[in-house]
Amino acid sequence: MDVGTLRQQVGDLQIQLTGLQAQWDGLHSQLDAMLRTNPARPGVQQKWADVGVQIAQVKGDIAYREARIDQMEGRVIGTTTMDPRLAGILKGPIDPNAVFPAAAALLMVLGLPVSIAWARRLLRAKPQPAPLPADHTMHLASIERAIEAVAIEVERISEGQRFTTKILVERPDRVAPAESAADPESASPSPQHLCSSL
Repeated sequence: MDVGTLRQQVGDLQIQLTGLQAQWDGLHSQLDAMLRTNPARPGVQQKWADVGVQIAQVKGDIAYREARIDQMEGRVIGTTTMDPRLAGILKGPIDPNAVFPAAAALLMVLGLPVSIAWARRLLRAKPQPAPLPADHTMHLASIERAIEAVAIEVERISEGQRFTTKILVERPDRVAPAESAADPESASPSPQHLCSSL
């Protein structure tokens, strides 16, 4: 395979990469617009991931062909030419006294919001109740059985009272003589009656 063919393949692959990149960007914007509860979201996520895999494969193919071109033209594989504007920026040595403050500032800018968000999430989480020990469960079961037994007995007592009340209401003629015999004032003469008889 000659250099011209490889360059032609690289050009075709770059066109394919541009199309895949546009498709990937479209799926990404579609995912951003979807709600998390949308049932179609997992399918779109899968397509987005598949397009990402295809992009990686095409980039690998381009890199392979460019390396073959470099090899055929006698260049050392893996070397890149740097933009002269960047070369001027990166030329000077890095001041070690500026590295620590810059890293600390970067850590504060990035770490503080993340730690605040994490703390809020922990505070919003519901505390999990501790499981009851086995002996407490047995005690609760025995208390429940005792309460059920008391409820049954109370129901029996109330049934007996209802029965007694029903009997007393249905037979007032039997109750009336007993009340009159039990009333001592009706059995003995009144004091006014005794005075008038004298």
